[in-house]
Amino acid sequence: MEFNFNTKNIILFHYPRYAGGKFVHNSLGLSDNMVFQKQSLAQAQIDGNFSFNDKKEYISTHMQTEDIKTGYWGDLRLGCSQLFGQDNWCGGGQTYDRLKVPNVEQFIRSNEQHPSINDTVKFLSSDENDNLWFSLNQHAHIPGKDYFPNAKIITFKNNTDMVNHRCSFIDTTDPDWKTNIEDREPDFTWDTEWLNDVSTTTDGLKELYRLFNLDGWEQAEPFIKEYYQMWYEKNHLPISTKGIQI
Repeated sequence: MEFNFNTKNIILFHYPRYAGGKFVHNSLGLSDNMVFQKQSLAQAQIDGNFSFNDKKEYISTHMQTEDIKTGYWGDLRLGCSQLFGQDNWCGGGQTYDRLKVPNVEQFIRSNEQHPSINDTVKFLSSDENDNLWFSLNQHAHIPGKDYFPNAKIITFKNNTDMVNHRCSFIDTTDPDWKTNIEDREPDFTWDTEWLNDVSTTTDGLKELYRLFNLDGWEQAEPFIKEYYQMWYEKNHLPISTKGIQI
């Protein structure tokens, strides 16, 4: 089985680094209809061994080690590398030998097959999978209509304040971010300023659950508010948390 680039099961997230995209990813991933960005966890969900409660525990546990003020942010050890081929790469600036550990998601982004693309994402991309979404980040521009032609696209806007705040702790920028999407219309535009308040955040996420027909909003919403509070504190954000009722 090869990876299916014509898959209808993938969501492309188009946002600059440190805009809060992974928070949105993971909040959607709490649904039984979407996998986390880690091969072993995605496979466990496919096999029926990774439940909503397991996802909650994973987020709560890994959030304990995150703190942007230390200059480190590991994205809960979740990401494109971990989902598409490098499950053990922990991110957070860690280096690795690209000759020995192929950067598989770069092949995916170039519409190229690679022997290290794992069987989990091959299955997720296949027609055999009829109920699970998976995702790929796109920090540069999204190419034309022949690139994942059947994918759904979430793009982000009003990112500057959030990115500047978070990058002030880690002394970095996102040179790859391009606001344009060539010849494509996004299916949803996430306003990063919604992350300034829990009510606008949950309203946006509720709309995404509806758009992608994701199960479990009622059980996910209370924990998303908890997750938001943890994420807010760990990012030392000067934003309002009014409306939080846990």
